[in-house]
Amino acid sequence: MAAKKVALALCALGFLQTSFAGIERFWIFSKDANSQVNDTWEALSEQEQLALIKRYQNLKELPDGQSAALQQRMDWFTQLPEQEKQKMRETWQQMSSQERNDLRMHMQKARPEQRHAIRQEYINKYIKTPSDS
Repeated sequence: MAAKKVALALCALGFLQTSFAGIERFWIFSKDANSQVNDTWEALSEQEQLALIKRYQNLKELPDGQSAALQQRMDWFTQLPEQEKQKMRETWQQMSSQERNDLRMHMQKARPEQRHAIRQEYINKYIKTPSDS
């Protein structure tokens, strides 16, 4: 009889432990997954970010042409001031996949002198400035 009670207690403890695993996902005050990913990404140094992106490229086995184009975009992005980088990140996160593809195609077709205006248009569309409120 005592063995049954001990076994039942152990099973109950095991169930409770697994049933509450990951409960923070449902807790109203916990951070959402996107902010956790963003915090982790921003905690990486620029070299670590580049290494991670290169690792991802290797996993995806991008063709040379695409890899070179991605490297050009990365180089352009790293040359931006930190405030502009943040605006671009926020804009990109708020866009749908279709909007991202549309922007990519629009930028590819645009002349170099038009690209800054296009970027500003998208940033203004998605980022609210304090004067907008």
